[in-house]
Amino acid sequence: MKKSLFFVLLIVLPALILTSFSMAQSVVVQSEVDKAPVFKGKPRQLDRFLEQYMSYPKEARIDLIEGMVEVSAIIADNGKLLEPQITKSVDALLDAEALRLVSLMQDWKPARIDGENVNCKVLIKVPFKLSEDTKMLIQTLHDHGLTEKMPLFVIDGKIVKEYIEVPHYNVKSVRVLKGEKAVQRFGEQAKNGVVIVTTKRGTPPVW
Repeated sequence: MKKSLFFVLLIVLPALILTSFSMAQSVVVQSEVDKAPVFKGKPRQLDRFLEQYMSYPKEARIDLIEGMVEVSAIIADNGKLLEPQITKSVDALLDAEALRLVSLMQDWKPARIDGENVNCKVLIKVPFKLSEDTKMLIQTLHDHGLTEKMPLFVIDGKIVKEYIEVPHYNVKSVRVLKGEKAVQRFGEQAKNGVVIVTTKRGTPPVW
């Protein structure tokens, strides 16, 4: 059976730097408001914002960890997001990425009561979902013992150095090289193995 493959170069990211926020103890946070806070970032739709800026943690992807992380925060009367906290945890790696994403959401139209801006708590749900193509790729890596250390990806003879998608309908063939054969052909960078993908002519990968 022909497998659907979604190839992603998983780059080791620098350690996340999470910005913490604090509010004075005298600040009052309203639980019931006339108008709820509205996100004003770019893009404004929360799901599109999360999708655009999310960096799915490499280890979580390899272990096929998915789930919905819930983060609470305060939208201050000046429209800034404060004190993001995990209220529903899935995994430490996904939790950290969810906090990073929510901390980026600094532009809001604040909540209002009787026409006045007020501080209000919000709950932001951050979904982590792997596509079926991605799962097939990870299973291929597991089948060849290439999950301990990330292998080299080569698409149509070119080494991939950034995020890339290869839809299943675009895949002509897939080969895996390991050991000395891989190093002889691609050098030391291939010491963890190589996944070689050839796409169908006229249907390039999606960058």
